Amino acid sequence: MRTSTLRRLALAGLLSIGFTAHTQAQSGFWGSGEHTPSLVIAPAQIQIDVPMPVSSGNLELMLAQAGSGGGLADLKQQAIRTYTQHLHSELARELYEYLDDEEVPLVQENGVLNLHNTLNLRVIKHLAGMKPKGDYDLEQGNVAIKGEFRYALSNRNGAPLREQQISIDDMKISRKYLTRIYHDGRESDDNTEEAIKKALSEMVERLVESMEENLEADQLREMAAL
Repeated sequence: MRTSTLRRLALAGLLSIGFTAHTQAQSGFWGSGEHTPSLVIAPAQIQIDVPMPVSSGNLELMLAQAGSGGGLADLKQQAIRTYTQHLHSELARELYEYLDDEEVPLVQENGVLNLHNTLNLRVIKHLAGMKPKGDYDLEQGNVAIKGEFRYALSNRNGAPLREQQISIDDMKISRKYLTRIYHDGRESDDNTEEAIKKALSEMVERLVESMEENLEADQLREMAAL
């Protein structure tokens, strides 16, 4: 008698476990409020125009590099590659950190949702002035970021769900730069590249902040249900 009772209890327990697992599987399949859709982040499309990567005091060096086969266009393309790589890295880091906090599953393909980002930028260098300082001249100015950013969230069929365009001009992002141009021909001390990268990093941080409302897990679940 006792053995029969234990068997009935064990069977009831197994049925209960099986029913719970089946209910949870159905809940995940139908996309309940607890299920966050997977997301694919497409490689950002970036177009950026930058000033020549030389200070006004390095004109002779610039011309020498161009004359030795380097070419002014090659110098500029190298700078563009540097800043494009920086943007890709910063955008990925900011997005992944935020989406990780939201516990959004990121996949490389076949996601429920897709995120596309497009950046069209210009880096503008403003010379404020030159001052003699002992054995060098000090060039001062600032670099500013202009352009626009667009992002779009779509479903796996490519149908747009949310889109936004953001003016980077309105952010008024800039950084000061300094260049020491030595009279004895030594290589200049120039922090222009560092200033541009810091400005771009600030821009990316503010752009991702502006996207957060549409990247919240609750918002993604709503979009997946459309």
